[in-house]
Amino acid sequence: MVQREDVDFDPKHIDENFLSDEKNYPVTGEENGLKVRAGGMQRMDDNGKPYPTKLGVHGTTVAVDWDGCIADGACMDVCPVDLFEWKLNPGNSGTGNEKKVEKGTPEWDQYRTDKSNPVRESECIFCMACVTACPWSVIKVNNE
Repeated sequence: MVQREDVDFDPKHIDENFLSDEKNYPVTGEENGLKVRAGGMQRMDDNGKPYPTKLGVHGTTVAVDWDGCIADGACMDVCPVDLFEWKLNPGNSGTGNEKKVEKGTPEWDQYRTDKSNPVRESECIFCMACVTACPWSVIKVNNE
């Protein structure tokens, strides 16, 4: 399991208002059918320092702030409908199944860690287990 000490940033909780804050979280693209907000935009970590990545928030119903995600895998372990899989290890999910990202590689420069990808967000049953399990609070479930 990846630990906070393994990365060079301090994860910040997902912005609860990211859906309505179009100035700071505009839709900047789409990946695997998921809207991406603030992709390519510099944002700050929990210490007010720039995140080393510019990946943005992926998903709408189940949104994961990829800049803060450190590949803990807890969200995947508790999801009863298996809506998550690893970005860099597609088809796999859960703690210990992420692709290890080595420092000094192009993947390190782009991602820092594997990312929890809510590829089946439409199957969410709004149990909030992933939100509760995420130790860095980088997941928001929107059931509106």
